[in-house]
Amino acid sequence: MRQSDPRPIDPAVKPARGLLHKRTSFEHFELTRFEPSDDLADWVEHHWMILYDLGDRPPYTQRNLSHPNQHLVIDSRGETGIFGAATGVFETTLTGSGRVFATKFWPGAFRPFFGRAVSALSDTWLPVETVFSRTSAAMQEEFIGLNDPVAMAERMEELIQAQLREPDEKVGLARRIVTFAEANLELVSAGELAEAFGLGLRALQRLFDEYVGVSPKWVIDRYRMLEAVETLNAGGAEPLTELAHRLGYFDQAAFNHAFEKLTGAAPGVFRGG
Repeated sequence: MRQSDPRPIDPAVKPARGLLHKRTSFEHFELTRFEPSDDLADWVEHHWMILYDLGDRPPYTQRNLSHPNQHLVIDSRGETGIFGAATGVFETTLTGSGRVFATKFWPGAFRPFFGRAVSALSDTWLPVETVFSRTSAAMQEEFIGLNDPVAMAERMEELIQAQLREPDEKVGLARRIVTFAEANLELVSAGELAEAFGLGLRALQRLFDEYVGVSPKWVIDRYRMLEAVETLNAGGAEPLTELAHRLGYFDQAAFNHAFEKLTGAAPGVFRGG
């Protein structure tokens, strides 16, 4: 018995993070997110759906900074499957009209389903049937007939519940460490993160390879960049030098280099755009 149904997330309370040029993004598609039901709250961070109808407008390429998570994705364009973290910038091009519905697992939580190191999923994707009891084609066909996003979330949760695993202690540890890195943006090294949890560096690296899918240093750097993108998207007046120092960079030049290398644009140009 479900303890609760999936319920919408208020974007004003918990805004979506990682969309490059967010204001332009929402001119091209609508994003809705849903909290999972209570019985999957330890496994699923949230469900999300985008709807788009570009009409006669040209194709639109959305660029995102991926988080350290795995996603189960049902895409009307046929790109249905299990997606790992994109270590660079993730790009997807929208044309005409369509929708994408997906479930985002907590960091560490997909490892029991996958049965091996989730680093094998990073920068790639696999068919749904690699892990779950339905094929990508069957899931895509079924979701064509669903118009209620809550019903879509419930169907995804039924699929996950049918193959629910017993979490091992490393699932919770991986999530706690990733959450700590997200909340402590002044961290600059994997050694600091390992020390905060009483782990050796190699043990932390092995844990992240198995359960998170990316390295501890990648997670540290990515959350700093996510904060930078959100700050610049908001168009605030914080000087770039102060932003760089707040995010643990030695100086603005180092921050500018890291930001431009990842996104393709200097921070000042990005904020202006």
